[in-house]
Amino acid sequence: MQVNEEWVTMREAATRLKVTPSKLSRLAKSGKIRTKDDTVDERVTLVEFNEVRALLESSIRYKR
Repeated sequence: MQVNEEWVTMREAATRLKVTPSKLSRLAKSGKIRTKDDTVDERVTLVEFNEVRALLESSIRYKR
């Protein structure tokens, strides 16, 4: 694991980046972002926040 990784829930990432959770879910299903299961709650999926932010910011359609 890299030092600058910040794993957060999809919901938290969506809120912080002002996108819908379903948008992040689609990106994960298409393999564009990494995910991992939360070790404490198997219902929760985590995403690496900096990776998601960088991907969205590289899109000309993403307005923050």
